[in-house]
Amino acid sequence: MSQKKDLVEELHRPARRNYPRRRVDVRGLDETWQADLVEMIPYARENGGYKYLLTCIDIFSKYAWTVPVKSKTGKDIAEAMKSILSKGQRVPKHLHTDRGKEFYNKDFEAVMNKYGIHLYSTYSNLKASIVERFNRTLKNIMWKQFSLQGNRKWPNIVSKLTSDYNERKHRTIGMAPVRVTQKNEKDILKTRFAQRVGSVSRKFKIGDKVRVSKAKHLFEKGYEPNWTTEIFTVRRVARTDPVTYHLQDYLEQPISGCFLRRRTFKSKACGRLPRGKSYQETWRSGLC
Repeated sequence: MSQKKDLVEELHRPARRNYPRRRVDVRGLDETWQADLVEMIPYARENGGYKYLLTCIDIFSKYAWTVPVKSKTGKDIAEAMKSILSKGQRVPKHLHTDRGKEFYNKDFEAVMNKYGIHLYSTYSNLKASIVERFNRTLKNIMWKQFSLQGNRKWPNIVSKLTSDYNERKHRTIGMAPVRVTQKNEKDILKTRFAQRVGSVSRKFKIGDKVRVSKAKHLFEKGYEPNWTTEIFTVRRVARTDPVTYHLQDYLEQPISGCFLRRRTFKSKACGRLPRGKSYQETWRSGLC
């Protein structure tokens, strides 16, 4: 009975929802871009059927691109992405997106292959944070313009608004995104993206047995178990900032993604409670 009680205490242990995430680490101009799709569906009728806005941003320089699109089909999004890449001489080595079908399809894959871009996504209920921050900034500017013009017509103004953003000083890099070049990227790297000095704290070691936090949504019941009934084994410790852990299940099969310390804890209780669902249905992959 005592063993079962210990197990129940572990499963219902409080789980933090807000904690420092792994930082996006880039070393130069156009090393990694992020892309996202902004929904503008409610205003499609007064905007010629345009329902979406494809947004891209270079993580290092914060330079952004935007293209209005009428649908989120793979073909339309691929064409929009191609128009961004063909406008100038800038092409990223990597493109980070969410795992939406608008990015994972044969048409978009063909564009990635044509330009030699590596498309990837992180296994998380969080998305590409930097482009989403840009989306909020752009929408704030856009809605101010809506108030000025007395309507919500946006395809004809979004290019100018994006250009204004690129020419405005950005707090993170200390200059306007349009002014970042290969000549000054080393100076920016030294002042804004210098590596933090200090030892990296490692909570777990290889072989430790851990449980994983379930990714609950806002309105899910707080009294349901917060942690997986399954116990996983740490198979690798990644020296990232903050430290992340790669896990494997009891069959020694690797688990997709990597996990932050706040999403795991070392288990002391053995065994598991009866359940009707497999673990794949009750928890999400790691956060990289």
